[in-house]
Amino acid sequence: MDYPLRFVDQLRPHLKALRKKRGLTQAQAGALVGVSQARIAEIEANPGAVSFEQLMKLMAALGASFSLQDGTSPSPIADAAQQHSGKRDSLPDDAVNLPEGWIATRMSDQSVLVRLPSGQSSAPGTSLRALQALNPGKDIKPTSRRSFVVRPKKESW
Repeated sequence: MDYPLRFVDQLRPHLKALRKKRGLTQAQAGALVGVSQARIAEIEANPGAVSFEQLMKLMAALGASFSLQDGTSPSPIADAAQQHSGKRDSLPDDAVNLPEGWIATRMSDQSVLVRLPSGQSSAPGTSLRALQALNPGKDIKPTSRRSFVVRPKKESW
């Protein structure tokens, strides 16, 4: 089965699920890769803090691999957004409010990837504050200086 990943955080649950599906403990997975149980726990908790080489070794030990896709070809998610609105990379008005010229792409996990247009830049933090002001009921996390993930805020009690 394929699991499209666009953010490192999306890899966390998949690594743990793959290990458990193979019936391996963290210590056993570590032995296959040549690292300690503690290192496997660190990788599962924060896969972005591991070298790509070590991550590839773990993936191979778990019987999984990465697939690189050309980002210029339309994705099924972008196609769904296009069919919904009639225009690529646009979303319903109630989904996410954007500054003029910004680009939004709906992701499979109901989040929205928001990007500055090519050639446009702003001071660090300015873009984040602008998005937060336009979307007060949403959780906004930067993924780089030019892109952000917008999600509905999780309910708390």
